[in-house]
Amino acid sequence: MQYDNNKISVRQLLIIVIVATFSSAIQTIPRLVGNEAGRAGWVSILLAFGFYLLFILMLSRMFTKSHATDLYDLFTKVIGKFLAKIITAIYGIWTFILIAFYVRAFAERFMASILPNTPLHFFLIALLALSAIFMYGKFESFARFSELSLYLFAGMFVFLLAVSLPTIEVVNLFPVTTMDAVPILRGSLVVLGIWGYLTFGLFLGGGVSDMSNIKNHGIKFGILLALSALITFFITIGILGANWTERLSLPFFTAVQTIRLLNVVERLEALFLTFWMIADLVIVSLFMYVFVNVLKKLLPIKEPRKLTAPTVLGVYLLALVLANSFFELNRFSAEIAIPINVILGIAVPIVVFAIAYLRKKI
Repeated sequence: MQYDNNKISVRQLLIIVIVATFSSAIQTIPRLVGNEAGRAGWVSILLAFGFYLLFILMLSRMFTKSHATDLYDLFTKVIGKFLAKIITAIYGIWTFILIAFYVRAFAERFMASILPNTPLHFFLIALLALSAIFMYGKFESFARFSELSLYLFAGMFVFLLAVSLPTIEVVNLFPVTTMDAVPILRGSLVVLGIWGYLTFGLFLGGGVSDMSNIKNHGIKFGILLALSALITFFITIGILGANWTERLSLPFFTAVQTIRLLNVVERLEALFLTFWMIADLVIVSLFMYVFVNVLKKLLPIKEPRKLTAPTVLGVYLLALVLANSFFELNRFSAEIAIPINVILGIAVPIVVFAIAYLRKKI
């Protein structure tokens, strides 16, 4: 991030992106991948992981050979400044919409689960206020918070898998046949639509000290992404089944509610929602950083922090009108957000790579 002279490592950037994806993955992977591929959805995750590894190798080659500092710099070197500004502006607009989407989803989730009588405005203001605190602080502090959160999430996923094993029905995950090939492919696109948030994070590359090391760290953290997605899928589909999962607004939360620990602790949802709230805070803060950085690339802005207040206000207003219910948010995610994420997060970098290769720039 270019607010300070301090830089973070590419490892820290990837940690931020991974924690940010948890917010969407927990909600989207069981429901949408299960809807597309049914019990074979775990194969979709493995297929997406294989493609993700190739994607990391592609990004590594582009940044290493071009010596670009961030995604905007890479676009400029490959397709020219004019087209780079247009494409970057599109990323900026979509990032702003995603911020409002996740802020509203955060509010709707709590209203649909444990705090139904709390006003919508309370959740919107609370999350945006916390994100603003990160925006006004150092990016290094945000990176350290995300790193700590990753360890907490790793412990949570292992714990939930361990206590849910007795209730997971293997019959809900098998068999997988050749008839599932096309659904598996569609399901993998859903997963890539979430993991493609890495591309958005690369707009912060100017504040990263070692972008050339993205390959080594990217592969390691890709394994974490795949494992967390598999655990999420196994718990949800394994307990509830694919048919029941696709009918629920909060399938993973519902699955967690059914878990019993030694027949003593039966209500783990409060702990789980706390972790989910952390992931929401990280993804909203990350996208706010990205949005402000994009504006800094496109406009002659000397003090990016001054954009925080108007950004928060704009997000708040858009979040109010983005949808009327949790159901509409889920439809927005499935029919609009995931396809656009695949295009901007995966397809555009591939096209840029092809152009760079043909023009012998990499």
